[in-house]
Amino acid sequence: MLNLLIEGWRGVNHSFALVNQCQIIELLKFDDLRLFHRDLPFAMPHWNAKTLDAGFSAADKDRIESLMEPGARPIDCVYRITSPFRADPASHVRTLSFMVTELGLSERSFEPGSTQLDLYTRDANLIVTPTRWSRDRLVEHGFDADKIRVVTHGVRSDTFYPLTPEERSANRANLGLRADEVVFLNLGAALWNKGIDVLLLGFARLKQQQASIKLILKDQRGLYGISVEQTVKDLSAQHPALFNAETLAAIQVVHGNLSQAQLRLMYGVADCYVSPYRAEGFNLPVLEAIACGTPAVVTEGGATDDFCTPDVAMRVASTPGTMDMPERGGVSRFCEPDPDALVAAMKAFCTGPGIARHTFAQGRQRLVESLTWQRATRELHQLIADPFAFEKSALEQRATA
Repeated sequence: MLNLLIEGWRGVNHSFALVNQCQIIELLKFDDLRLFHRDLPFAMPHWNAKTLDAGFSAADKDRIESLMEPGARPIDCVYRITSPFRADPASHVRTLSFMVTELGLSERSFEPGSTQLDLYTRDANLIVTPTRWSRDRLVEHGFDADKIRVVTHGVRSDTFYPLTPEERSANRANLGLRADEVVFLNLGAALWNKGIDVLLLGFARLKQQQASIKLILKDQRGLYGISVEQTVKDLSAQHPALFNAETLAAIQVVHGNLSQAQLRLMYGVADCYVSPYRAEGFNLPVLEAIACGTPAVVTEGGATDDFCTPDVAMRVASTPGTMDMPERGGVSRFCEPDPDALVAAMKAFCTGPGIARHTFAQGRQRLVESLTWQRATRELHQLIADPFAFEKSALEQRATA
């Protein structure tokens, strides 16, 4: 029996906390692991489980919250999943550090006193990251590629699955959506790397050609204090001809926190999930939308290349770019989506299904069967149980790169 201490966030709907909680649910099923949890301080003081609840079922919450501090018990392995990244120079317990980056790392990515890179990879320590894009950014920052293991995220097919025709019809009606309207959806925060400005401009251009379209945006001001409505306002001032009254009326912003069940309904009412991002570490909503039966439009060349095959998503051509961002303390790497290609991809869902329905159905099935949290935690379990697993994993990844 191995004692595993997880250090991270629980209760809130930030991506780090969501990944941690989904992994906890599955790690609890391993008979050879005894799990403990240490709650680390949230990145922002206003985060709390009441206003930013992760939305899990009561049974799942009980499982997640059942983990306690280890007390005086000896720990065989620490799995740390928090941001900024932290290391414990005095500890000699084998540690797996979850790291993910969108634009790249800087000194601000680390807690004070935790910037020494070899602390994360010394001895049998290992870094876990969910995509090749993120792995490459970690290597660019100076981490040893042989000590990085790509463990792709998963999706819960018992939580995220297609709506029945009756559910879809009822929930579209509840949102005031007509049966003939093509609905695009995005749940990203109004941050530059998420490409919400790119999406809004693309939608406004398409609206000049296609009258019966709607765009639903989920406001993430609860997490980051940034409103998508400000982005709409800024773009309207810059492009008044595009953002006329008709276009603005076709943009619907959803406020408030949503449970996992409510997210499923949101994904299911859409005809297409559109994410013309510049940089993502993974982009979990894309995977969840596909699991709910909604095809996607995503940026080509980024993190979603790992799981968005042509049978489930249309990729928008992009141009690689770099930008010196002094506020981050480093150079950022991104993919700038082609605006014309974005409009063309979105238009394909107005003139037809975008992706042939039988092709999408088959691709979706393959995806939800392969990208599960059970599979992800099996890989984590291997790394926890076998201190030399990273050597085998590195060799395998180089062989398939």
